[in-house]
Amino acid sequence: MNIYRDLKDLPVFKNAVVTIGSFDGVHQAHKKLINRINQLADEIEGDAVVVTFHPHPRSVVFPNDKSLQLLSTTEEKIELFKQGGVRNLIIVPFSVEFAQLAAREYVEKFLIGSLKARYLVVGYDHKFGLARQGDFQMLKMYAQDGHFNLIEIEKQEIDEIDISSTNIRKSIQQGDLHTANTLLGDYYFLAGKVIKGDGIGKTIGYPTANIAIESKNKLIPPPGIYACYITLGNLRFDGMLYIGHRPTVKDHGNLAIEVNIFDFNDNIYEENIGLHFVSYVRADKKYESLDELKLQLDNDLTVVRDILENESKQKQNDSLVTISIINYNGEDFLEAYLPSVLQSSSYKTDILVVDNKSSDASIPFLREWFPEVKLVELSKNYGFADGYNKGNKAIKTKYTVLLNSDVKVTDNWLDGIISLMEEDPSIGAVQPKILSLEEKQKFEYAGAAGGFIDAFGYPFCRGRVFDVIEEDKAQYDDVCEVFWTKWGCHGNPHRRFPKVWWL
Repeated sequence: MNIYRDLKDLPVFKNAVVTIGSFDGVHQAHKKLINRINQLADEIEGDAVVVTFHPHPRSVVFPNDKSLQLLSTTEEKIELFKQGGVRNLIIVPFSVEFAQLAAREYVEKFLIGSLKARYLVVGYDHKFGLARQGDFQMLKMYAQDGHFNLIEIEKQEIDEIDISSTNIRKSIQQGDLHTANTLLGDYYFLAGKVIKGDGIGKTIGYPTANIAIESKNKLIPPPGIYACYITLGNLRFDGMLYIGHRPTVKDHGNLAIEVNIFDFNDNIYEENIGLHFVSYVRADKKYESLDELKLQLDNDLTVVRDILENESKQKQNDSLVTISIINYNGEDFLEAYLPSVLQSSSYKTDILVVDNKSSDASIPFLREWFPEVKLVELSKNYGFADGYNKGNKAIKTKYTVLLNSDVKVTDNWLDGIISLMEEDPSIGAVQPKILSLEEKQKFEYAGAAGGFIDAFGYPFCRGRVFDVIEEDKAQYDDVCEVFWTKWGCHGNPHRRFPKVWWL
């Protein structure tokens, strides 16, 4: 990731695709913006650029307001941006002078003059300029005059909760780490330095690392016991975290942040450490003696280990396959056939729709009725093959399924295919048996039961030779090696597969 901290040092970006904001917490809605600019930059062969500010604008505009609590410091944001795939990061020094820029000056001098944005991607509530007078409508006027192309990302929700930094802060302050982490798309975390404590934890069998948080504006979760992960450099450990004033020992007045790192005995004083909050366990409480406190910690330890074990099992169930569907004005097809696609496998599966700049209601339909479906919105219609090539760049899963939008599938149809490919890594592509939707007893013309090529270079299938289409009588219910496959696409002729199978 390239980081720029001075506007004078900016390079000349190629076809800059820009998003801009405070990005406190770098939550799910922020990640939507980042993914959108990366996808669009790949599509037009440009540079994706994220712009944020340091210090937080509110600390400059309202310097006497001591209530500011941040989900992430600037250094934490940088790390989150790296993890989120940001390619170019501009950290604008936010000064009183910058804050005084009128909205139009902000657009003309900064967005157009300094960044030379070709595309600007912003959230639905984006405000800018002196007194936050600039908004999407003002940006739209500049876009209409040809200064840049403008894309608005609509409000994002999970379980009818708006994804916003404000709602995440509220959840953390209430000890609701499940909601906070869901909206963040990751664990809430603190970064700090290990300092010396008084060693009392060690005397009762629970040695702790005491953590100092440097930023006075960092939001600290409420006092209590937490299940957490600890990161030290590239290593990660399980642990039990305490936040509070240690009322059983003595009240120092200062908030203590202490973590018991499981199966760990190294000296890490003065080292930087990361605390990743998995779950809130219980509130802080005063006990009559250290023995009583130790008994409670023994119980807490059992609870924390169970939480982290369950968390680990859930994380191991990441998606193995993505079903990618190219779409152009196919709202009717999506409504008719997408429900069956959602039941394709007992394995965790991502569904991706690559939209070729549809002019119908495909995108609003997907957002309203299938919010779990991932969506890539291309800026124009690239056609079938190139649309797939551009839309599938962001896929990270081990396997990709290319499926036409007008295909109805049976429940768990992918399970046997995935099992086969997991058992034999030499297999490059697999085609299922494809039947006609109109005449269900017959094979589908284009793909049927797997492809061959004769001595004269003519392609044919089991189940269809020339214009003769067979009825499916289970005569091809076996596995065999084939020359080509049909699976809702024509494939990439430049890729060489070690084996191609039909199932």
